[in-house]
Amino acid sequence: MKNLNESFVATAVNGGQINVKLVPLQRQQSTPNGFIMVDVGQMVELETGETFPLNVDGKSFYTGINRLYRF
Repeated sequence: MKNLNESFVATAVNGGQINVKLVPLQRQQSTPNGFIMVDVGQMVELETGETFPLNVDGKSFYTGINRLYRF
């Protein structure tokens, strides 16, 4: 698992590069005492603050239609 505080460079198919950071993906879970937030995966956060989910392979993500980036 990659360090969540570290910055990475993601490369597009056309050669473009962007700096991204991994952040936890959290969901609500019901407990007898109420709700708690649990980590269920990872998301990618761009320098602009936008977040995108990682693909199933854990090494790539889409920022839009036909805009695939890989670590």
